[in-house]
Amino acid sequence: MLQPTDGGYTNGYHHDGAVAGGISGGHRVRRGSRGRSRGRRGGGSSDGDARVSQWQQHHEDEEEREKPAPPCTEFDTAYFNSYAHVGIHEEMIKDRVRTDTYRNAIFQHQNFIAGKVVVDVGCGTGILSIFCAQAGARRVYAVDASDIAVQANEIVKANNLCDKVIVLHGRVEDVEIDEEVDVIVSEWMGYMLLYESMLGSVITARDRWLKPGGLILPSHATLYMAPVTHPDRYSESVDFWRNVYGIDMSAIMPLAKQCAFEEPSVETITVENVLTWPQVVKHVDCYTVTTQELESITSRFKFESMMRSPFHGFAFWFDVEFTGPTVFPSNNGMRPSFVEPSNSNMTEGNQRKKRPNPNDALVLSTAPEDPPTHWQQTLVYFYEPLDVEQDQVIEGSLTLSQSKENARFMNIHLEYSSGGRSFVKESVMR
Repeated sequence: MLQPTDGGYTNGYHHDGAVAGGISGGHRVRRGSRGRSRGRRGGGSSDGDARVSQWQQHHEDEEEREKPAPPCTEFDTAYFNSYAHVGIHEEMIKDRVRTDTYRNAIFQHQNFIAGKVVVDVGCGTGILSIFCAQAGARRVYAVDASDIAVQANEIVKANNLCDKVIVLHGRVEDVEIDEEVDVIVSEWMGYMLLYESMLGSVITARDRWLKPGGLILPSHATLYMAPVTHPDRYSESVDFWRNVYGIDMSAIMPLAKQCAFEEPSVETITVENVLTWPQVVKHVDCYTVTTQELESITSRFKFESMMRSPFHGFAFWFDVEFTGPTVFPSNNGMRPSFVEPSNSNMTEGNQRKKRPNPNDALVLSTAPEDPPTHWQQTLVYFYEPLDVEQDQVIEGSLTLSQSKENARFMNIHLEYSSGGRSFVKESVMR
């Protein structure tokens, strides 16, 4: 839905003092496949003592532990069914950046895993569970609500790991594990990091089973945004209709814009498309984040364009960090996704501070300048681009919230202004 700031409605095209149109299209986000859908299968920061006391307090709170699990909705069931398809798992496993980073992280933390108890939240085929077993875990609980758990159990048998890996077919909210665990591993990230709300299942596992001082992989996550220019994408989707085999089909252009840019688009861009330094939307500490904290996230932004160019929309990407439980970097200790000026020392809502030592932690990045992953980047396009000059300011706010229709969907509310014009855009990533 497109809303002007005065409460009326417009046709979704940029014009002075009114609303911005579009949302993205191209490779639109759909439910039902890993290529377009992730979901629940299975923040603030503090120092180590605070984390330990938080877990202890939770484990001592019997009423909290006995709270009934949330019901499994029809959307949950549809999601779990989608993960029974082998193609989704093939796409994930063939993403070498993703899979190699997880394997490296597990073996990098072998001292925390060997001889210990691990839970793999949303295990899929069980590949991460098997990595943990290979790293010496005493026992691994591989949890998945999808029917792919049946195949995971067969894979465990075929690799002679039944004495170490126990596959639990069910939601992490429902299955029972009769012991505390030392490690949680999960590949929970969706498009735009938080799409599909799977992080909630990791939080549930943490609060139910993780020992004080336990390890969570990945330990931290950061979502970024930046204005982008993408004239080729606009031309391919819209300008094509100006002349089709010598026929003027420009009457289709308004519909073409709506169809192409109506929803967030998952696609790959390059650093040449990015107009400014990125800014942090949300930093998540998996040791302390709460489900309530993720229900609605608001971040203000202020960018300065590094070039004169048409401004076609905003791009979003993320990275996750694998840090051991004895090292607790603060929000200011995050790895930069772009190479930033040396005086950059901003946190959420601003540019990210460069880590004193980039080798302090293993990082999986989906940034445009890093090797591509199946997550690519998520783009929110406008129906009409804005022309910006070098050093022109683009500022506003972004709110991401779980849809009341389906908590796995994500509402995107953008308010932004530049060059004396203000716009509002709303979309649902579904």
